[in-house]
Amino acid sequence: MFARHPFIGVAMFIFGSLVFGVIAHSVVTNGPLLAWDVPLANILHTMAHNAPQWVNAIMIAAYYIGNQLIAAIGVFLGIYFLRKHCWRELAMLVNGFAVSALLFLLLAHTFDRPRPDFEVPIWREEGMPGFPSGHAIAVACSYGLLLYFFVPKISSLSRKVWVLAGMAIVSLYVLFSRAYLGGHYLTDLIAGCAVGIAWSGLAHTVVERMFRKRNHVEPTQRPGLALPR
Repeated sequence: MFARHPFIGVAMFIFGSLVFGVIAHSVVTNGPLLAWDVPLANILHTMAHNAPQWVNAIMIAAYYIGNQLIAAIGVFLGIYFLRKHCWRELAMLVNGFAVSALLFLLLAHTFDRPRPDFEVPIWREEGMPGFPSGHAIAVACSYGLLLYFFVPKISSLSRKVWVLAGMAIVSLYVLFSRAYLGGHYLTDLIAGCAVGIAWSGLAHTVVERMFRKRNHVEPTQRPGLALPR
């Protein structure tokens, strides 16, 4: 899709970059977009503090679904693509799963925004800066790439809809859990999704176009093909 319609990837990059840029400017200048961050974080913290332990356990599980599970899927697919010599898919996988993680580290340490701070945390305290959310970047880049790989191979329209709906629910579950447990502000999550969209659009379009040009063969260069003079 990105090779045939590169404007889609360009649009994703522009949209994601604009959204991230607006939020990043508010983070640096303490702008009005941050007005709901602290009140919402306090509301969710109160909900989590009063919730049954099993509810919080379900929310904690989302941390691993958005982190360790993604890493495991990436390793499995990486080995598979390497064995099958699927270099285009492998390059996209590296960009979506690995380079996006490095991008998070770069941006997080650049902005160095503290995470929500509570006297009685619901779960463990995380030392890394919280802007943008690494889980949000991972969800947008990694789960989005999985959909890009596998949904077109599903012949049934109803199954495609179920897969898309299921992935959307899992993604929202992971993102909500990060705010619920006090790991991120709302703008951290939105900015992370924006970074993931922008990076996916840019990186995958470049990879698709590069491999398309590499594999393209002009008719005059095809062996055994005689063209009329």
